[in-house]
Amino acid sequence: MHSRPQATGAALAATLLCAAAVGLSAWVEARVPEPESSTLGGVYGVACAALGALLVHLRPRNAIGWLLVLTGLLQGLSVGSNAYGSYGVKFAAPDWPLAPVVAQAGSMVWLPSLVLPATVLVAVYPSGRLPARWWQWPVGAVSAGLLLVTVATGLTQDAYDDIASGPAPVVLPDAWVAAVGTSAGVAVLAGAVTIWGATVVRLVRAGPPERQQLAWLVCVVLPLMVVTFAVPAPEWVFVLLAMMVPGSIVIGVVRYQLLGIVVSRALVYATLTAAVVVLYLAVATLAAAALGRTLSPVPGTVAAALIAVALSPARTRLQSAADRLVYGRRRDPVAAVTELGDRVASAEEADLLPAVLGTVTAALRAPAARVTGPGEPAAGDTGTVAVALRVGGRDVGTLHVAERHPGEPFTAGDRRLLAALAPQVAVVVRALELTRSLERERDRVLTATHDERDRIRRDLHDGLGPSLAGIGLAVQAVQAQLGERADPPTAGLLARLKDEVGAAVGEVRRIIDGLRPAPLDEVGFVAAVQRHADALAPSVPVRVTADELPPLPPDVETAAYRIAQEALTNVARHSGARSAEVGLRAREGRLEVAVVDDGTGFGPADDDCRPDGVGLASMRTRAQAVGGELTVTSGPDGTRVVAGLPLEVRP
Repeated sequence: MHSRPQATGAALAATLLCAAAVGLSAWVEARVPEPESSTLGGVYGVACAALGALLVHLRPRNAIGWLLVLTGLLQGLSVGSNAYGSYGVKFAAPDWPLAPVVAQAGSMVWLPSLVLPATVLVAVYPSGRLPARWWQWPVGAVSAGLLLVTVATGLTQDAYDDIASGPAPVVLPDAWVAAVGTSAGVAVLAGAVTIWGATVVRLVRAGPPERQQLAWLVCVVLPLMVVTFAVPAPEWVFVLLAMMVPGSIVIGVVRYQLLGIVVSRALVYATLTAAVVVLYLAVATLAAAALGRTLSPVPGTVAAALIAVALSPARTRLQSAADRLVYGRRRDPVAAVTELGDRVASAEEADLLPAVLGTVTAALRAPAARVTGPGEPAAGDTGTVAVALRVGGRDVGTLHVAERHPGEPFTAGDRRLLAALAPQVAVVVRALELTRSLERERDRVLTATHDERDRIRRDLHDGLGPSLAGIGLAVQAVQAQLGERADPPTAGLLARLKDEVGAAVGEVRRIIDGLRPAPLDEVGFVAAVQRHADALAPSVPVRVTADELPPLPPDVETAAYRIAQEALTNVARHSGARSAEVGLRAREGRLEVAVVDDGTGFGPADDDCRPDGVGLASMRTRAQAVGGELTVTSGPDGTRVVAGLPLEVRP
């Protein structure tokens, strides 16, 4: 195995040879009346060879770099030999040395330059090694078959006629070419199908980042094979797909750290900038060459200059895209702030802060960002940039953004972008802080309200209520003690006093019933009904079924809960049922509360308003108070109580 300098030198030599072939092809096309353009194919070869040389320099023992170098070298030899052979035979006077031999030697080497990336490179990608020992067989079949097909088809008159004119230096018999080409083609096809099928299995079984690395390459080479051998397409489509082969590997290196290579962003940015400039110059040069053949020198020069000016906006856009890909939005803070505003407008409240931090990391191409409170320590935050968040002169926290890579600090442009984003982040942090404070205050107020309401309920139920009831009993005792001996004024006063005490007891009970039940605030309507049903389980098993209910008006929710509570209490006390069911459903703008049991039922005489407030008349009154109605059906097989309550209470 060669040392690193020797390997790098060999790979660079192959790259320079490809570049020379492209230059020769462009020179020939500018001097031939009707040239067959192959310069763009040479650009593909240069891109593969250059990327391969870089990988060879970084990982000289890995097969991926050498395969790319070989692919680029084969494509460069094809382009260079075609240009040398065609011009040297058809147009040069005298003929260039060995032009026919060169034309025939390079007539078919384009074939392995396209098939190798789609087969052998896919087999060893992304580790540079075959996944298993048995992969040697399909890879060997493809390699040997490609060699035989390239040699056999290249030693034919038809292949030579596509490049030069006259008799070919060496021509194999047609029978030999057919036999060798058929058998070798079958070997290549069988090996390729085996590799592709096994690659699909690898994609399914692989985990990240291997799956992403492999998927990028497979999604490029398969369409390239279809365009090359199955579906004719314009040359620009073919060249675009071919250029995506090294592009997919660049993505594997830059985004997924292929072969453990960590490329600095400065190098990536410089490479993309150079690619943009080269593409701009190549298009402008080709346009100028085309115009130079159709126009006189002066108008052609003017037209070429106009084309260069017209292409300048496209070059600027490509340059901006390269800068945004590597460094994010540092050159366009307004766009970053606008994007942050859009995310704030569309994100849910629970996802608001993660969405904002995600926008910040995307704008800066940073790996992570977080926000700490005003008094939280920042220990251990090495390799981060901290920016204070202030709103209305008050510190609301600190934004910590991690550096892109260790030892790669943010530039002045990055810090300006961060300074533009920090106030927007501070507003979001402050808004979330106020929201949390409001929620805590609301919970405190609700808790205090519930506690006070429960205290009032206890005082009325356990204090004032029994006291009034005791007074009523005392009045009854006095009436019983006096009997007929009481004079009419005294008897009337006692009777009036008894009625007043009874009315006061009824008023206390009305107040207690009017208080909103605490379980509704604690667990919600459906859960409160379920809790009451569970409390009755020792007497009667109750099953509660509920659809997804919309938000209920407080009065409707209280009435529905009281009706269900009273109906279930009646079931437990009076029906003798073995089971019961509660159904809660929203239908046609109404809330339906249905309580069904399998008890003995009741007669019309039982439909009375009982003093304790749990009779059917009380339930009807609750339903009618919110604009609803109550329907009761009863028989030997059980009782069904259905309340229909409006989902919107009329004023």
